[in-house]
Amino acid sequence: MLLDVRGLKAPQPALMIIEALEKLGTGETLEVIGDKPFVDILPKLEGAGYDVEVKETSGLFVLRVAKTEKARKVEIEAKECDNKLEEIREDTNVAKLLKAYPESLRILVKYGFSPLENSMMRKTLARTITLKGAKKLIGMSDEKFREMMAELRALEKP
Repeated sequence: MLLDVRGLKAPQPALMIIEALEKLGTGETLEVIGDKPFVDILPKLEGAGYDVEVKETSGLFVLRVAKTEKARKVEIEAKECDNKLEEIREDTNVAKLLKAYPESLRILVKYGFSPLENSMMRKTLARTITLKGAKKLIGMSDEKFREMMAELRALEKP
């Protein structure tokens, strides 16, 4: 199986790798092409019983992960955040927003934040990014961002 994670920001490559590994059978190998050396996930993969190897080729990194008989599920720690939110602003953490206003998920997905439909992405990626950072990540226009922010701020009113 081949996976290309070039250009993606953490923790998205790790999440994609973990998801792909769950589909592998014992003895099968996952090859991942990335533009960073996978240093964060290597210890987790090795600790979970996978055979791993990383090679650098032409400025890219190729991670080979073989599923062994002793391999088990790889876990990524995701810290819980509280549900206190004073005000919805551009620098509001997405996970905090979702915890304080669960109905904000519908609005975020409507405006193109579709990875949040995946519960694992909500538990990990959402904790690492602000609304403004997410806007930049998906290339949302300023006009659409203002519309989305207005809808999100409407949730604050009782």
